[in-house]
Amino acid sequence: NRLPPPPPPMDHITGALSQTIMVFNMYDRDKETDDGWEQDLKEEFDDEAHRFGKLISSRVLSHVPGGKICARFEKVDGARACATKFAGRWFDRRQLRVKYLTEVEWMVAMK
Repeated sequence: NRLPPPPPPMDHITGALSQTIMVFNMYDRDKETDDGWEQDLKEEFDDEAHRFGKLISSRVLSHVPGGKICARFEKVDGARACATKFAGRWFDRRQLRVKYLTEVEWMVAMK
């Protein structure tokens, strides 16, 4: 029997539990040169995030630094499962961090 993986270190997940997360370090916008890279990355993220629960919306925040992607799930459990899976993980030689967003932070990010 295989044991489940240990939870990520708490410093890789911040904020108060909510249905909305922001994943940091998903990309380096200064190194992305292909046309449509934002849409490709969004689709790749969405494909994986859907495994954790119903994804309401997501967005690649390519206009700001930090390699950020925001995602809103129908239920908190989906956001928690996704945050746990992504936090601390390595993606393209960058370690990912996750923050749960407040409603105000979500609205600002989606502008």
